[in-house]
Amino acid sequence: MAEEPQQVRELTVLVVEQGEGLWGAQRYLLRLAPLLAVLGITQILAAPEDSATGEAWEELGLPRETLTAPRARGVRDKSGRLAPVLAAREVWQILATAVRTARLARRVDADVIHANSHWSHLECALAGKLAGVPVELHLHEESEPDLLGKARGLAVKMSAASIAVSNDVRDSLPASARSSVTVIANGVDPAEIEPGAADPLVRAQMTDDPSAPLVLSASRLDPRKGVQFVIEAVAGLNGELSGTRLAIAGSGSLDPAFAAQLEKQAERAAPGRVRFLGHRSDIGDLFRAADVMAMASSLEGMPLGVLEAQSAGLPVVAWPAAGIAEIIDHGVNGLIADEGSVEDLRAKIAAVLGDDELHDRIAAAGRSNVIANHSLSKQAAEQAVLLRAIVPA
Repeated sequence: MAEEPQQVRELTVLVVEQGEGLWGAQRYLLRLAPLLAVLGITQILAAPEDSATGEAWEELGLPRETLTAPRARGVRDKSGRLAPVLAAREVWQILATAVRTARLARRVDADVIHANSHWSHLECALAGKLAGVPVELHLHEESEPDLLGKARGLAVKMSAASIAVSNDVRDSLPASARSSVTVIANGVDPAEIEPGAADPLVRAQMTDDPSAPLVLSASRLDPRKGVQFVIEAVAGLNGELSGTRLAIAGSGSLDPAFAAQLEKQAERAAPGRVRFLGHRSDIGDLFRAADVMAMASSLEGMPLGVLEAQSAGLPVVAWPAAGIAEIIDHGVNGLIADEGSVEDLRAKIAAVLGDDELHDRIAAAGRSNVIANHSLSKQAAEQAVLLRAIVPA
């Protein structure tokens, strides 16, 4: 007599997301939610009323609750010194938000609290203790050896489980916190972002000269994402590549003045050769229309932009910020430039633009890497296993 298949336990997860805007850490939530639902995991988003993630979540028809989050965060004054008044305010905000989160978790009968943004990590760890609910943290970027990094390490030790998107993210934590962290690499959907011919209309939006080589930078306009160094690298290309164009896709972060600074730099260094595209939702079309993607970030976890470019068959040249060296095997499926060296970044860009065989070979290998190691379905399955492991039977 054939055995009946075991019934999978349905879980309810309260996902706490306080981040502003729709960046990689938020886009992953939106992409993963339908796949987790198929695996028997219902997610309820807890986010501020005006949350961009919340609006996109509701557009998918997914359940959402409002969770008021502090607007002003930080413990240091403008000079960078620890400010006792700000520190006291932050402690009060963490405790108050933890209490609100615990109440919400009990009200929706959550099996797990999932903290997605770094400001929510300690608050959710405390909320889990108050509500008697296991907590899972998602660590999207490297921790730094400052007060916030120490608070994150404490939150990890207080939680039932933590996910790091790369080995580098895990290893950036205090040594005492690393043993409870599971590395689950970011993934993308290779069926959604595929290689293909460039759309002439899209390429015309990206450059004034569609026949010239075209470099793409795709990230938010934040100083630590290094767009300023990509501009410098492209501006200095010479010889047959002196007419190379650069398209920058991404909107400003919490420092709008930086975006204006980038535009001034581009006009000064490469007049007429740089286009700022702002936020774009047609990212697959942009990847297919470019010739190479360049990234000079100093703060990462495992950037979705690199995986998306590889999935689309676009070669990537990057500095080895956290997680990037775990995606790119230098010379095989991309090129790694010496960290901090604009000159080497420029040389690696020139190598891809000047060698069709290299371009095509690493483009094909990048696509294969995504299919084998970084599919969204693989990420969802691994996260589902971890969620079920921390819920009491």
